[in-house]
Amino acid sequence: MNGYQRVFAIRHNASRFKRFLMDVCGNRELIYEGAFHLPYGTPVRPRAVPPAIPDRVAWAGRQQDAAPVLPGSFYSADIYHGAPPVLRGKAKYLRVIVLEPTTFTLGKKLQDVETLNGHPHMNVGPVVSVTCNDGIKRILGTVPIRSDGSVYFEAPPCKSLHFQLLDDRHRAVHTMRSFTNVMPGERRGCVGCHETHSIAPVSKRGLALEKPPTKIAPYPFGPDYSLGYQRDVQPVLDRYCGHCHQGQGEGRDKYDLTFRPSTDFGTFPEPYITLTLGKKRSLAGDFPGPCEGGIAGTILAEAHPWRPADYGVLAPMTRLSCASRLIELASSGKHYEVKADRESLLKLILWVDMLCPYRGEQEIRAMADPDPNHPLFKRSDYPPSDLTVEDVYAQSPYRPCMRTAPVVHRAYRQDEFPSVESRLPRDKSRQGRRDDRPECRKSIMSARH
Repeated sequence: MNGYQRVFAIRHNASRFKRFLMDVCGNRELIYEGAFHLPYGTPVRPRAVPPAIPDRVAWAGRQQDAAPVLPGSFYSADIYHGAPPVLRGKAKYLRVIVLEPTTFTLGKKLQDVETLNGHPHMNVGPVVSVTCNDGIKRILGTVPIRSDGSVYFEAPPCKSLHFQLLDDRHRAVHTMRSFTNVMPGERRGCVGCHETHSIAPVSKRGLALEKPPTKIAPYPFGPDYSLGYQRDVQPVLDRYCGHCHQGQGEGRDKYDLTFRPSTDFGTFPEPYITLTLGKKRSLAGDFPGPCEGGIAGTILAEAHPWRPADYGVLAPMTRLSCASRLIELASSGKHYEVKADRESLLKLILWVDMLCPYRGEQEIRAMADPDPNHPLFKRSDYPPSDLTVEDVYAQSPYRPCMRTAPVVHRAYRQDEFPSVESRLPRDKSRQGRRDDRPECRKSIMSARH
């Protein structure tokens, strides 16, 4: 063996990893030597394979087979568990909300094709709310909370579900700031409106388990309802506040509730902006100065970084409809004897609790599909000079669309849909839907070729 070979052998042997079994007296026994390091080696011995947990999901399979999709269910032994003591006994109902996954898009980071000055938190087009970068929210309805704080109810599967605790007037006293879901046929448990994940729930059988899971009771204006400001909220203001705060009303100078374009926020009109952000307002990226917030009293989740309280854990009954000045004025009868009817007041309450959406599903689905020949795409600065319009569209798996945006049924397997046109409905039960019309099918097909 020459010198080079000896050096190589020494270095190679020195680089090999070794693991020893040692006792307190310093005796050691080599149990492993090799090219791989074992920083956390664990002694093991043969043992029986643990029993497999059975699958509790009733998989629906392929959509073209049209198998029924079973609902899931949620159970909580005590919705007050982990929440501040001041909340206990205040909640009478649990509101269930769905955030729909977004399949619609204008394909550009702007508010809409008429308004180009998008703000940092409005990073998709079109925007749905001035408060946050949000999708379409559907209000499924409510379920009762038993006297011991327990709830047990059926829930739609494969949906992003969001819960709110309501008082006897359906005002939100506490809100969930994340989402959960359930699979078809699955039963899941919820610890409660907890502020920490490190406390185990009390083991008890709630009163809600004495009966089968409750079905979600919809609101009077329909199940799966999606609010729009101009469609649902402005008419209420016109009816109950217009005589004083519109036209020649004496209160117009103090608070103008006339529906009109906004001079500084593009897409969003007045009085939507003032109700939501207040008279002293700005948005994320707008300097200087904080945003005071409007009389709606909603959470400005992303609208302004100068309000750090909106980003943390909110104490019960400090935000949303329970603490809203707008709801108080519309319901107490103390403000010039104004007292909105039940359905109108519910719409105002829901609008505040949904973080003041401007557009709902109806408004979104009424918008035309993006036109690549629109003047927006002909601007010198968009797209960049070395890209064509077709290049910009090619960055997406398929053309951006609005009115013809596909409806994706996520409870079914999705591997049978390799393209947009393959999502066209194949069963007669879907006839009459917006995307079933011949002109919509033609538009989707042409978008691919």
